[in-house]
Parts: sequence; structure tokens; C-alpha cells
Amino acid sequence: MSEPSVSLNQAAYDRLRSDIIACRLAPGQRLTEKQLAAEFTISIAPLRDALIRLDQEGLIRTLPRKGYQVAPLTPKSIDDLFVVWQIVGPELIRLGISQASEDQIVAAREAFDELDRQVEQEGGARSAIRDIAVVNATFEVLAEATGNAYLISIFQRLMGDMSRIRALLLTSDRTITPSGAGEHWVRHILTERDPDKAATHARRYIQDVHQHVLQAIVRWPSVMSSEVSVIPSR
Repeated sequence: MSEPSVSLNQAAYDRLRSDIIACRLAPGQRLTEKQLAAEFTISIAPLRDALIRLDQEGLIRTLPRKGYQVAPLTPKSIDDLFVVWQIVGPELIRLGISQASEDQIVAAREAFDELDRQVEQEGGARSAIRDIAVVNATFEVLAEATGNAYLISIFQRLMGDMSRIRALLLTSDRTITPSGAGEHWVRHILTERDPDKAATHARRYIQDVHQHVLQAIVRWPSVMSSEVSVIPSR
């Protein structure tokens, strides 16, 4: 009897999370249960469950007696995100490379190989958007390879906002060139499997993307004008 309810809860969560990650629901946008129920044609109960889950993930903020708000992205929060990622990312890569099984290394390569196939089919150059996407997919496999629940949790929390930043890059008219040329650093670290060198490559990549994003955010109205609501302490 409980299966339909679980399915509805998951469907509401997946739809809402997808719209937030893709920035169809913009950073800082106010939301109400009634508005979302009408838009998604779904009942309040599963929607409320989805909002609670997304609040726990940091993608939604619950505003007492005011509804909800898509977690804002501001220049400072984006800068802070990258500062944390520069600390966590390289060490996650170091540990993941050292502990990954052969099957996990193969899985990590597949995301990058898919990028190569897409570029070849379209006859175009690699884009920064795809570059970030494939690196994040590789990081996801290596995060699982660490076997460290805390690292995996931190990674998942950071990747929600990293995915929103990637979506916002799609709306920017600034051309951002992916770092490096020739042999991609991801392919290199997966082939070489040297944990220390892998961490160095990851640190350099994150710093490079950080600088590109800081240059681009002035073209993102949803970031520059994002409403930051103060949530009263409990």
C-alpha cells in the first residue's frame, strides 16, 4: 500500500531537484507549496516531503511562515564554495586514486570517453560546460572509491551548488576555454594512478575554474540580485 506514496515522494523530489540544479528555479527565488503543487500538478504531501529533503541538502531554505526559498548563490557564497572545494577536492582525488578498484577506474574513464564521443560526433571543440561535467562525474566515482562516508557526504553537498554554477555558465555569453590542451588531466591521472600527482592536477584545475567563474558571475542576474533571507535562530 505504501509504494504509490513512495513513488510520488521520489517523483516530486526528482522534479524539484532537477529544476533547482538546472536553475529553472533561480537562486533566491521564493516558493510556496500551493504554487509548486499547481505547477507540478502534484499533491501537497509528497511535495512537502521533497522540500524537507532538499532543505537538508542545502538546496532549499525553509522560511518560517513565509514558505520556501531556493538557496541563494551570491558572489561570496560561490567564492566560499570554491575555497572549500580547493581544500576537499584534491584530497578526495588523492584518496580515491589510491583506493579505487580497477572497475572503478574504468567507470571513471567512461564519463570522459563519452565526452570524447560527443565532441567527435558534433565536430566541435570541447566546451567548458562539458569539461566541468565530466570532471565532476569522475570525482563522483572517486568519492565512492574512498569508502569514507564523511567525504562522500561533503562531496554530495558541494556538488549540488557546483551543478547550479555549471547551469548558470550555460546562460553566460562569456566564452570560457577549458584548461589545458592535448591529453586531458583526468585521463592522465586515471592512467598514471599516482595519488600525489593526481591531487596536484585537481588543485590546479579547481583553481582555474574558480577564476573563470569569478570573472563570469557579473553576467548572472540571478546571482548578482539574489535575495538573501535571514532565517531566525531557533
